[in-house]
Amino acid sequence: MRMLPWLSLIAVGFSTLASADYEAGLDQYQRGHYASAIHEWRTSAERGDSDSQFALGMMFERGQGVNASLDEAYKWYRLAADNGLADAQVRLAELYLLERLDGDSGSAAQWFERAAESGNAAAQFQLGLLYLEGQGVDENAELAARWFELAAEQGHVAAQNNIGSLYETGRGVEQSFTRAFEWYERAAKQNDPFAQNNLGAMHARGHGVERNHAWAVFWFVMAAKGGNDLAKENINASLPNLEEKNVAGSRVNIRAGASTDFDPIASLTRGTAVYVLGSMDGWSQIYFQQENAPTLGWISNTLID
Repeated sequence: MRMLPWLSLIAVGFSTLASADYEAGLDQYQRGHYASAIHEWRTSAERGDSDSQFALGMMFERGQGVNASLDEAYKWYRLAADNGLADAQVRLAELYLLERLDGDSGSAAQWFERAAESGNAAAQFQLGLLYLEGQGVDENAELAARWFELAAEQGHVAAQNNIGSLYETGRGVEQSFTRAFEWYERAAKQNDPFAQNNLGAMHARGHGVERNHAWAVFWFVMAAKGGNDLAKENINASLPNLEEKNVAGSRVNIRAGASTDFDPIASLTRGTAVYVLGSMDGWSQIYFQQENAPTLGWISNTLID
């Protein structure tokens, strides 16, 4: 199962700030006038504007326009969090997990839960991880699955992959290859290499879908392109299940699609071995190695035998 580093939780930027009370500060920040931005935000923050409080916390944490001060950052984050701002609650939870604040993972779990209950998908995902690992809370796979699925339904890609894994293994939920396949596919189509590898494995095993080694190799290649090393091993294990052919022309352009309208992506010489995933309109989609990288492309059926 994919477990993301804590710091990848959320990358909150000031572009999310939209209240009219601090638009002047946002304008100054985007111009690089940090001291002026702080002046504008402090005015509205002292009036209780939670977005401005959070913005000030970020400025003090980063040391933009002021001397960096985690104490000051915590002060403003805490005010915003107590006012119910989910982004501030999430940032406090992160800081507790990173041991930059006095506290423990239990404190992180409390803040994640407050943000998760307000619908913050990133917090729901991280709370799911805490329950799955028993970090700061009692281990509870059922609650992990609940939070993963809530985040997944909002489009959180890592949560989609994780809830897929739980459905595949039956941990915390009733085992369902069909549900696992559905969640893996949703994440895979958003270019998540972990989900792409898992989806390929489902195709290879015939879990939740009819076994199809061509689709397995397709998704393994997508995952490998995204940096998933396990997918490269899975490609090698799956290739014997595909039809192997050889390039028939002296030098043949391999194209990005099933037509000469598509640009060439590689050129292969006569006798080069390729593996066929499928054919359409007189063209075949093939697997081959290009500079030791797994590659998919299209070749005219007249140019392989």
